[in-house]
Amino acid sequence: MKVSNILDKKGRKIFTVKANSTVLDAVKILSDKKIGSLIVINDDDDLEGIVSERDILYKCYAQNMQICDKQIKEIMTPKNDLIIGKIDDTPIYLMNVMTEKRIRHIPILDKDTIVGIVSIGDVLKNVLESSETETKLLREHIQNPFGVHIYKHE
Repeated sequence: MKVSNILDKKGRKIFTVKANSTVLDAVKILSDKKIGSLIVINDDDDLEGIVSERDILYKCYAQNMQICDKQIKEIMTPKNDLIIGKIDDTPIYLMNVMTEKRIRHIPILDKDTIVGIVSIGDVLKNVLESSETETKLLREHIQNPFGVHIYKHE
């Protein structure tokens, strides 16, 4: 299973915010869309970074910021520091990276284009579904290892 399968199921919609937008603008989008992160773009729609609800909470609180005044570029994770997934990565690989780096959202690239974003919840759901399917198949194999069905005639 590849990350592309997760994106096929959940969709490839990417929500963005401009780097010069206010933090309050980002909060409104996150709240309206019920999502946890936004891709940050510049005026030419080029990737600048990512901003998450955690960035807003931790960085604004730590700096005692008023979110109405501050721009996204002041709190975002910049492009050079982004951890990016690839379309052919496995969910297990992404889960390990996200756990190790303590991040909840990863932009997914296909070559140099962002094709989606996955959350740790998306990855975990996929891994659990795969595990359940594998467990079911193994149980069926243990109960009937040769795949022979015997019917009783009465």
